[in-house]
Amino acid sequence: MHLIPNTYLFNYGLSSSNISAQSFTFYPNMAGNSTTKPSEKLEQREIMNQTLSNDMVEYLFQNQEVTGTLRTLSSVINELEINTIDLLKIDVEGEEYKVLQGIIPHDWNKIKQIVAEVHDIDGRIDKIESLLKNQDFNITIEKNSLMPDTLKTFNLYAVRT
Repeated sequence: MHLIPNTYLFNYGLSSSNISAQSFTFYPNMAGNSTTKPSEKLEQREIMNQTLSNDMVEYLFQNQEVTGTLRTLSSVINELEINTIDLLKIDVEGEEYKVLQGIIPHDWNKIKQIVAEVHDIDGRIDKIESLLKNQDFNITIEKNSLMPDTLKTFNLYAVRT
């Protein structure tokens, strides 16, 4: 489905492997937020409890379970016959590393730049930085200034050398 020329909307998510049915927790009152790991949302909820009213926290964390399909980025690149990705933006609420793991060696050279919001839980920043350096990217990592200091959320910028 084309919304804007050369822009596509798909009814699946990205991950390290193709999975036909994956359960997600969807938070409809927090734009762009869903997760396969409720524990990360609970950690964020505890932090937000310190800064927001209980009513607002309850509203934001209303959720529902949904099932969806996951695909690798390389399977999408192959299907659409993409030769170049000028900018790959990744904002997948804690699954950044899995999205990057879904890129096969042949497709890495097609990607010129990457911007990702990374939730640094379990050393995720280090894993992603190592992966991207091995693919010849220069990397800059900055604390996400829009998030509370207590959340380990960073913006990662990678440019091919």
